[in-house]
Amino acid sequence: MRRTTNRFSTCVAVMLAVQACKSHQPSQFVADFVKQLDGKSLAEAKAQLEEENEKVGAFIKFMGNFKNEDKPQHFKPEDEKEGSPFSITDPARMEAAYQLALSDAGFNQKYSNGYSQLEPDGPSMRRSATETPVFITKEIYFHDGSKQSEKLDLSESHRVNSLKTIDSVLAEATYSYPVKTAVIQLDDKHDKGDFKGTPVKLERIQDNFVRVSLEKEAYKGYLEIEAFNKDGKQLDRTSYLRAPEGGENIAGMLKDYRKVVEGLLKNLEKGAYKDIAALQKDILDKMPSETPFDDVDKGYVDAYFKGNVARIKVHIQDGTKEGKKTLVLRNLEPNHTGLMMVAEAGSDKFGFISAATGKIAIPYNYEELRQITPWFFANGKAPAYQYYRLDTAAKQLVPIKEHVETLSADLVKASPNRINDRIFGVMNAAGQMVLPMEFVDITIDPATKLIFANKSEEDGPLAGVTTIYDQTGKAVAGPYVTSGVFTNGLLLVTDKGGNSYFINPQGVKVINLKGYYNMRPFSEGLAMVTNADGKYGFLDPQGKVAIPFEYKMATDFNLGLSQVIRTNNDVEEVALINTSGAVVVPFAPSSDNDTDGEGTSRIYTMQGKKFDAWGKQM
Repeated sequence: MRRTTNRFSTCVAVMLAVQACKSHQPSQFVADFVKQLDGKSLAEAKAQLEEENEKVGAFIKFMGNFKNEDKPQHFKPEDEKEGSPFSITDPARMEAAYQLALSDAGFNQKYSNGYSQLEPDGPSMRRSATETPVFITKEIYFHDGSKQSEKLDLSESHRVNSLKTIDSVLAEATYSYPVKTAVIQLDDKHDKGDFKGTPVKLERIQDNFVRVSLEKEAYKGYLEIEAFNKDGKQLDRTSYLRAPEGGENIAGMLKDYRKVVEGLLKNLEKGAYKDIAALQKDILDKMPSETPFDDVDKGYVDAYFKGNVARIKVHIQDGTKEGKKTLVLRNLEPNHTGLMMVAEAGSDKFGFISAATGKIAIPYNYEELRQITPWFFANGKAPAYQYYRLDTAAKQLVPIKEHVETLSADLVKASPNRINDRIFGVMNAAGQMVLPMEFVDITIDPATKLIFANKSEEDGPLAGVTTIYDQTGKAVAGPYVTSGVFTNGLLLVTDKGGNSYFINPQGVKVINLKGYYNMRPFSEGLAMVTNADGKYGFLDPQGKVAIPFEYKMATDFNLGLSQVIRTNNDVEEVALINTSGAVVVPFAPSSDNDTDGEGTSRIYTMQGKKFDAWGKQM
C-alpha cells in the first residue's frame, strides 16, 4: 500500500505518537510549533492556530474509523491458508517505479480564507505501489506571470499565502526505499531479539494472533512479520496494526490537544494577548507535555494470520537508498475565474473570495454548496439539486435549469434537469451550449482534450457511434465506433462499414487495419492485433509489424512486458516478452494464467508461480 508522507498519513502508519513524561516540559513538536510563530502578527498566528484546529478535527474524525474488531481465533489444520515469502523489491525496479510515479506528477490547488494549499497528485502516482515522495517547492509560478521563491513542504500541507491561481511549481522530490533487511526469528522459547542494540520482543502468541514490541530503529524500520505453524508452513497474513506504546489512549490525547487550541483561539478573539510573545508563552504553558504529534521511539505490531502461529520472522529495514529529482509540477485543475469558493468559519455556509483583493466577493449565503468545476456549482440534496454558473463579471451565482457534470475545468456535460431524461450536451463557462443535448454520453480525451460525443443509432449497422469535436464544437472526425482514447498520438476507430483505422488528432487516417482483427489501442508504443490465422502480434506507430504473429494469446504491454501464450506440440506454454520481442521469462507449460493490477502493481500468474511487474518471481 502506498504511504503518503504527510502528518495525516503518518497518523495512518503509526496511529500517532505518544511519549512518557515526568514533568511539564514542552515536547519538541510544541517547541517547533511555537518557533514558527516568531516574527508573526497575532492575526497570522490566529490563522495558523485555526488551521491547526481544522487538522486536529480531521484527525479525530479519521481516528473514529479505526475500530479493530479482530480477535484471536483457533484454526483447524484444514482451514489454514498458506502465505507467500516476503522480500523487498529489487532496488533498480524501485527506482524505476519512482521515476514512473513522478513522470506525470502535478498538484491540486485548494483554497481557504486568505491562502491556498497544494496537494501533490497524478495518474501514475495514484496507481503506484510506492510511497508518495516528499515535495519541497523552490519556485512558485502564478498565472498572472509573477513568481515567488518559497520553500514549502507539500507533504505537510504548508500553505501559500495567496489566492492567485498557480500554474506550476519548481520542486524537489525526495524518496527512499529499503535495499537491505535484517531478519529476527522468534518463538515462545526464544522470545527476545536484538537489532543494532535495540530490543525486539515477542510479547504474545495466541492462536492466529501475534504481538511484537520494538524500540527505536527497530520500530521505525519495521517492514513485515511472517508467521509459520508448527509444521513450518508459512501462513497468510490477514491484517496488522502498527502503533506506538500507549497508542490506545490517542483519542483522549487528540481531544485534550484540540481543547487547548480552541482555548487559545477564544483568548485571541477576546484580545487577551498584548503581543506574539505573550501568545507563545501561553502555548508553552498550556500545552500538555505529551501531544499526539510527538516523535516516537517505541511501539508494537499486532498481526493476525490464517492459521495457528508457532514461530515468526520479523523483517526490519537495514539499509536504504535515497532518491532525489528536481521537476516541474503543473496545476492539474487550475481555477481561472478569479473567485474561489471558501467556507465561513463556524458555519456550514459558503461564499466566494476574490483572488485579487482577498476579500469576500459573494456573501456566505449558500449551504451544502459543492464545486463541480471552477465555473459550476450545485447545492441541495438528491434528486433536487439546484445548479449554478459563476458569473465573474456580476460576481454572483446564476441559477441554471440544466443538470451539469464535470468534463474539464472550462466545460461541463449538461442535460435537462430530469432524472429519467439522460441525454447530454456540452456547456461552456459562459453558459453557452457548445454541443446540443442530443447525445447518450460525452467524455473528454485526456491527451488531446477533444470531445467524444456518443449517439445510439438503433436502426443503423452499429449500436452507437462517436463523433469527435474540438472544444468549440467543431467536428474533427467521425462518426466512428471508438476504442479507448488517444495513445501514442493515435486513436483506434471503426467506421459504419466495419473498416478499422488508427487516426491522429486531426482526424487523418494514419494506419489502415484491413486484414487485421481483434485490434487493441497502442500501449507503450505497440498495438496488439491478430492476423487472418488468429495469431497475435504487434504493430508500431507506422503500421509496420514490430513483433511477429506467432502467439495464441497476448496482453497489452505493461512496464515493457507482455504475457504471451504459444502452443508447442499441443502443449500451452507461457512466457513474458519485452517490447523488442525478446523473451524475459522463458516459455514453460502453464495451465493457470492471469494478470492482475496495472503499472508497478501488476502481478503475473503463470507456470504455477507469481511474477511482479518487472518479471521477477515473487
